[in-house]
Amino acid sequence: MMHKTRYAVISVYDKTGITELATHLEIAGYTIIATGNTYKFLKSAGIVKLKKIEEITGFPEILDGRVKTLHPAVFGGILSVRENESHRDDLIKNGINPIDFVVVNLYPFKEMKDKDITYDEKLEFIDIGGVSLLRAAAKNFKDVTAVIDPSFYGDIILFLKNKQEIPVEVKKIYAYETFKLTAEYDVMIADFLNPDNCVGIDSDFYRNETKELSVNLKKIFNLRYGENPHQKAAFYGTETFSPFEKLSGKDISYNNLLDIDSALGIIKDFDENKTNGFFSAIIKHTNPCGAALSNISLKNAFLKARKTDEISFYGGIIGFNKKLDEETAAEIKPFFVEIILAPEYSKEALKILESKKNTIIIRYNDDFMRRKNERLSFRSASGGILVQEKDDVPDDTSGFKTVTGVKMQESVLNDLIFAWKIAKHVKSNAIVYAKNEATAGIGAGQMSRIDSAVFAREKMKNAYGEIKGFVMASDGFFPFKDSVEYAAKIGVNGIIQPGGSIRDDEVIEAANKFNIPMIFTNIRHFKH
Repeated sequence: MMHKTRYAVISVYDKTGITELATHLEIAGYTIIATGNTYKFLKSAGIVKLKKIEEITGFPEILDGRVKTLHPAVFGGILSVRENESHRDDLIKNGINPIDFVVVNLYPFKEMKDKDITYDEKLEFIDIGGVSLLRAAAKNFKDVTAVIDPSFYGDIILFLKNKQEIPVEVKKIYAYETFKLTAEYDVMIADFLNPDNCVGIDSDFYRNETKELSVNLKKIFNLRYGENPHQKAAFYGTETFSPFEKLSGKDISYNNLLDIDSALGIIKDFDENKTNGFFSAIIKHTNPCGAALSNISLKNAFLKARKTDEISFYGGIIGFNKKLDEETAAEIKPFFVEIILAPEYSKEALKILESKKNTIIIRYNDDFMRRKNERLSFRSASGGILVQEKDDVPDDTSGFKTVTGVKMQESVLNDLIFAWKIAKHVKSNAIVYAKNEATAGIGAGQMSRIDSAVFAREKMKNAYGEIKGFVMASDGFFPFKDSVEYAAKIGVNGIIQPGGSIRDDEVIEAANKFNIPMIFTNIRHFKH
């Protein structure tokens, strides 16, 4: 049973549901200690057993309300361990009453930091006293109930109505939620004050000599399953906005999300073509199995991309850089497709695609696509986490260098740059053949580069038969001249690669011998 005289501190920015909670606390015998605006609100609502915070502290609120609860009379009442005789003596000696409830929700800094107000005005929404009250209550959860959100009020009212103490197991859960909230709150403020202009969890990483990296992730949604159906999985994120929205289709799985990420990465590298080029890419197991640019239509780009590997296209993921139209949607409809991604959909296209109940329809966020170099890549390995910057900054083509003496046509150069962009997104060792700004053959993940070149050639033969006048891109340098010799044998008319091999001179000599222009990009894009 509860004692007749008990105290509860209430200091809330969000007044939702607080009158009902205060009423039930009062009925249960509690005297409520409230700060300025909360006191006025509760008094006007008819709460009688109500004291201003200064009646407890004997000290007025000062500094425009910056200091009001930070006082031993408050924190002594919260932090005292009830079974500790020494603590009880200290409370009696100093005339301090135990406080059993701390009901606080924090200033809405998350919302206010993005408002069109001054920097100093934003600083005023950093809560100090509220965080301190909650942390004190959560630390002493065996004796004090920390209440951080109106969603908790219903359960507490139920206990009060039944004249029950709040179970310590419940108070422990509330304490956990409290410390989780205050940790997120502090990280958000640190990001706001961060002088490096980095975002979220990235900020610590960019400081030299970083010893620790704080990662604060929230569950976005549960996934259908992990890599395999027997593995549970969920998606956690740090973004304040989602990079994409699911419009229809089945629940997203772990593998789906990996493929979505790969598709977004490729589309992002062709985002500059949004105004003057239609782009489509088809993904299978995170690798592109076809991609193409077109100046005719989105449908044409899709058909060119699909031509590369019509077998692998089955069950694939299709990404587009422009609004998906009815004509393209009608072309897709007869086939089994796992996921479709586009920045927008026409009403007619969406109606067609939504009829495919097992196909996941994704609308991605254009603002997300324009962000460059603001994210880190995480990967578990050997009991730890590998962290690196995302490889999502467009290459500066002015740094590319033609290393052969062979004259290069503009159409060849365009194909080489296109093939290089695609190779960046193919698992190493990667070889991409392309013609007319469309992939002709892709070799991914082979143990040697020449194996990838041969595999990509077989894919190209299956799709197009014997063709000539295509280019070759390699995500890594050629360790030997054999890849150039093979390229000459099959009809390659241009090569692009990073360069940097100890045998670069031999490779360049071979390219000149076979009259093949070759570009060194001086940057590598491995994808493991």
